[in-house]
Amino acid sequence: ELESLVKQLPQPFLILGDFNAHHPLWGSARHDSRGGVVECFLSSSGLCLFNGRDPTFFSAAHQSFTSIDVSIASPILLPCFSWKVLNNPFGSDHFPIVLESTMPIPSIPTRLPRWKLEKADWSIFCLEAFIDSSVLGNMSPEDATLYVTEAIINATSHSIPQTSGQLPKRCKPWWNKDCSTTRKAQNKAWCIFRRYPTARNLLEFKKRRAKARWTRRRAKGSSWRKYVTSLSSFVSSKEVWDRLRKIRGDYRSFRIPLFPSATSLKEQANVLGKHFEEVSNSANYSESFKRFRSAAERQAISLSGAQGVPYNKPFTRCELELALGVKKDSAAGPDRIQYEMLRRLSPESLNSLLTFFNLLWDAACFPDCWKVAHIIPLLKPSKDPSLPTSYRPIALTSCLGKTYERLINRRLVHFLEAEGVFDRNQCGFRTGRSTVDHLVRLETSIREAFVHRQHCVSVFFDLQKAYDTTWRYGILRDLYSYGVQGRMLRCIQSFLTGWTFQVRLGSVLSDVFLQENGVPQGGVLSVTLFAVKINSLAKVIPPSVSYSMYVDDVQILFSSCNLSSCERQLQLTINKMSKWADQNGFRFSPEKTICVPFSLRRGLSPDPVLHLNDVTISHLKELKHKCLRSSNILKVLSHTSWGSDRRCLLRLYNSLVRSRLDYGSIVYGSARPSALKMLDPVHHLGLRLATGAFRTSPVLSLYADTHQMSIISREFAKYFFTFGNSTVALQ
Repeated sequence: ELESLVKQLPQPFLILGDFNAHHPLWGSARHDSRGGVVECFLSSSGLCLFNGRDPTFFSAAHQSFTSIDVSIASPILLPCFSWKVLNNPFGSDHFPIVLESTMPIPSIPTRLPRWKLEKADWSIFCLEAFIDSSVLGNMSPEDATLYVTEAIINATSHSIPQTSGQLPKRCKPWWNKDCSTTRKAQNKAWCIFRRYPTARNLLEFKKRRAKARWTRRRAKGSSWRKYVTSLSSFVSSKEVWDRLRKIRGDYRSFRIPLFPSATSLKEQANVLGKHFEEVSNSANYSESFKRFRSAAERQAISLSGAQGVPYNKPFTRCELELALGVKKDSAAGPDRIQYEMLRRLSPESLNSLLTFFNLLWDAACFPDCWKVAHIIPLLKPSKDPSLPTSYRPIALTSCLGKTYERLINRRLVHFLEAEGVFDRNQCGFRTGRSTVDHLVRLETSIREAFVHRQHCVSVFFDLQKAYDTTWRYGILRDLYSYGVQGRMLRCIQSFLTGWTFQVRLGSVLSDVFLQENGVPQGGVLSVTLFAVKINSLAKVIPPSVSYSMYVDDVQILFSSCNLSSCERQLQLTINKMSKWADQNGFRFSPEKTICVPFSLRRGLSPDPVLHLNDVTISHLKELKHKCLRSSNILKVLSHTSWGSDRRCLLRLYNSLVRSRLDYGSIVYGSARPSALKMLDPVHHLGLRLATGAFRTSPVLSLYADTHQMSIISREFAKYFFTFGNSTVALQ
């Protein structure tokens, strides 16, 4: 069996395991037949043995220490590792074996020190964070920005402690003082027994170990129940999985894998920085767009005028308070200022901060120090970690700068909405609109096509690197055509130019890289400016073709009794959209663009054939069962001693599974009952996992036991509750 196993393994390899074999070669006091077989295998195969003389197993029955765990490796790996056994078995009967690499390992990145806002002395901060408005009037915008930043940071350093910057110990979130106390008592009892192996000392060690296990189990359950009670219907399954892994002690590595040409953290960061810089490079544009852009940018845009319009007037204190009232704090940028610090400023300093923002606004300036972003690379799901293309850049910019952006953005959005600039089918990041609007529109179109016995074909588009390749001058040109002039337009022009970034791995920063094109990642203004640029796409779509837009996601739809008519009309629309993209610096991704046909006609009907940039658009064959994937969390928890509490599992089911069944129910709720029953198995599986009921338990008993309703009954109840609370129903 060992020889067969070795033949299947690629060279070089390591084999560590409990062989249950005794032989003096790896430290056992006696020799048995199994040990002889392993010894002959090592001699004939030419493999190397790591074991020393230290025991690896403790037998509680015989109160003896033996060596039955063997570590084998290819000869080339023998000088690469050192072998040792830890003295503490940590509650097991096997001692942990540590193989430590003797080769130089890349340094693990440390973290930048973080402000401990929970331990801040805000009274001292308010006194010391004084911003003198009389001084600001004599400063340039750049000097004023430096003055305000230093005033806040100096006050912060005197009133708020910092973390050390070292990577924290991978403590489990449920670990508390009682766990530490009982573990110390267990380790102390083990050391006494190891030194004096008597029956009395062994009994004392077992008592201490049992108490430590009970304490940890109780702490796990208490921590998990406290976490589950804080869940809402907006929680993601990823967040719950992360919490579950932390409770288990399963942490993900913080280290970025080495790229072929990088050895240090600085070089790794530079490799990622070069890749992110290339994404926004003009080389990604087509030659036809480069010629079009060159000709268009020779036509100057008037940046003056419109001084008396409301959106160009100085900011007010009310606007500043609204800008600071963000619900969720974001990470600090390069200047290390956070939103909570700005909110804690004294009323006098807030007035001075408003004076500072109006100074920048009057000069139509966006300071250069706010145009530097720190990029945190995050590995994309199921991607190769050794490729730079597998990482998604998360930009951290100044919170002070984002507050200024929020002031500008609120006025810009108000003007664009008041003038009716945005297309009526654009629902991305607009007040009173959501993805449900598009779902209802799509469902209505499909239903009408079914009523008229028509084919309904929909195409879902994906813009490739949309934010990174947005044409900046095109944004200014579109804003000018919509009537944005003067100070607002000059300030947006200043905001769009001169952005740089550095990739941050722990506390190590890369070289400075330039973002040549596109809107800044992480900017508050970026989404609005991108929506302005993509707004003209709707003008090239024919009136006969339905469409929906959610920022950079676009969907078109056409219905006809003849499938070839659908193909012809949609292909003409795709060609027009592709031409528009080429004239505006965008590019649709053929690989991520999907075609979905809908039809009630019996018999086989061929799939529509559509092309985008000479590439055939693929068809969607199946949907991922997101609810079933969320149910896997319940399966895991139901088999643990600390997470199988009935109330917690039901709350988790309501947050993760039922909330997804409810989403879009306004769309699928009108389906026939036989179609809605397709969702019942998901509903019933979640309830059975939460309650521990048998698979054969009656459904009605399950509903009564959990105080839940069927999906159909729940839809009726939601309808009547909504109708009863509606102001329309009362008129």
